[in-house]
Amino acid sequence: MKRPKLLTLLAIALLTGTFLYSAVRLFRARTAALVDPEVEVIRLAHWQLEPGVREAIDAIIADYQQLHPKVRVEQMDIPGRAWKQWLRTQLVGGNPPDLIELAAYENPDDMLARYFTPLTGYLEEKNPYNVGEPDLRDGSWRQSYAAELVPAPDGLGHYYSANLLEYYGAPSTLVTVRVFYNRNLIKAALGEDRPPRTFDEFVDLCEALQHYAQTSGNPIKPLGGSVFNITKITDALFSTVTQRLAIDTDFSRNLELSVHEIHVQYLRQRWSLRSPAIRASLQTVEAFGRYLSPGWVQLGREDGMLQFLQGRAAMLATGTWDAGGILMQADFPIGAFKMPSFRRDDPRFGPSTLGEPSEAATFAAMPFGLTRASRHPERAIDFLRFLTSRKSNTKFVAISKWLPVIKGVPVPPEAVPFQPVVKGYIGGLNVRVLLGASSDAFLQNLHLLSGTAANADAFIDRYESACNEKMPVEMARITRVNLTTLRQRDSVLAGLYHQHAGDALARTKFDRLVASQLDSEAQRLQTLRTLEDHPPR
Repeated sequence: MKRPKLLTLLAIALLTGTFLYSAVRLFRARTAALVDPEVEVIRLAHWQLEPGVREAIDAIIADYQQLHPKVRVEQMDIPGRAWKQWLRTQLVGGNPPDLIELAAYENPDDMLARYFTPLTGYLEEKNPYNVGEPDLRDGSWRQSYAAELVPAPDGLGHYYSANLLEYYGAPSTLVTVRVFYNRNLIKAALGEDRPPRTFDEFVDLCEALQHYAQTSGNPIKPLGGSVFNITKITDALFSTVTQRLAIDTDFSRNLELSVHEIHVQYLRQRWSLRSPAIRASLQTVEAFGRYLSPGWVQLGREDGMLQFLQGRAAMLATGTWDAGGILMQADFPIGAFKMPSFRRDDPRFGPSTLGEPSEAATFAAMPFGLTRASRHPERAIDFLRFLTSRKSNTKFVAISKWLPVIKGVPVPPEAVPFQPVVKGYIGGLNVRVLLGASSDAFLQNLHLLSGTAANADAFIDRYESACNEKMPVEMARITRVNLTTLRQRDSVLAGLYHQHAGDALARTKFDRLVASQLDSEAQRLQTLRTLEDHPPR
């Protein structure tokens, strides 16, 4: 027999064998519950493929199944790039997993209302798996969380919908952002293992690393390059340099600068991209942008991670969700530091600075929601309570190296550098998080702040024209959407008013909705008046 034909037959046989093996495994998995109709199958879906997370959940599942032999919990880990399409298909197809990880940018209010069950009532009940914890046994499930799941502003907390006034998820962890670094490379470049304590030291470290790469012939870059990672650095810098401007822009005087206030004040010309504080914040990016890898704007999160783990980048800014994977996969010692803030006496960046921003408002993350199509909703809730009990959360963080979210759970030694900094000042005005097309224009022009030709003024010229053109259009669109939302809420408000007499939970929702309704009406009228008094530039 000729060699090419033999190789072809071997390839076909290998593919056939692989298919049959997969089919048998799938058949066994699908029919196990059919053989014993008393077995309840709960499926849990998420996109957290970082090393340690799946192993932690598997360990908790094993504990739960030992307590409940007639229950089988299946973990479904879906790649992030396929998540959005997979999620829509599962929900529309009517056979989604029982528990699905939620994110505000993937699960808008209409999707939550249609496909997910509110957890507000469940969270006000006790968690039976905390019965052995004297300080938690008498409180509600919600009160067992470190911050007791304070309702987060829309788009931040992921577990709570400010428009629907319902909790839809039970979180599993906290996340912060840190700069991870290769201790060997830092020591080789500086002569000592010392993370930067100021922004100037950070820039000097980038320069030292670049000089080391040129003199040693080691083709490394100071920073792992991807938009996902670099914007973590810019967000930290913007939060410091523009703090005083944020207080001036916050006309509600509640020390919580909202997106609405940012945009209304821009239209009123109370701030602009040429304001000294904004220009200074963009100059911080210009200062370190020349050390970024060529083409970094087109790179993805995985590319930046690969650069760092392969030793081709000395530093990588990312969330603590990547900490476990970095610690487990890197074959070199790892250090981590919080991006340095600025002192008030800094001649370039200090005039609009107050001090280190506080991370006390860090909201719980990785929430799982219950789908309406779940065949075993009470069992799914029971497992979710087990997953977020103190005992299970302790095991979760010990294996994953993530931060705990339940009261009294110790922080693993590896995660101590990632704990939120509680003391500090409010964050500043971040020009990256403007609405709609304005935010897109920021990313499209970000390359002007990198490379040897990095220039903040060139970026401002390009970005300002986009903001002046697109922001009024976006604000006008929001007023139309708000009008529809207000009308829909009126009927809900009337229903809650008649219901709340004998229902404490309904009364709480009614009070929140009244406050939210008045605020939305005021914001809408404020935007309309602003658009009338300040036509597009």
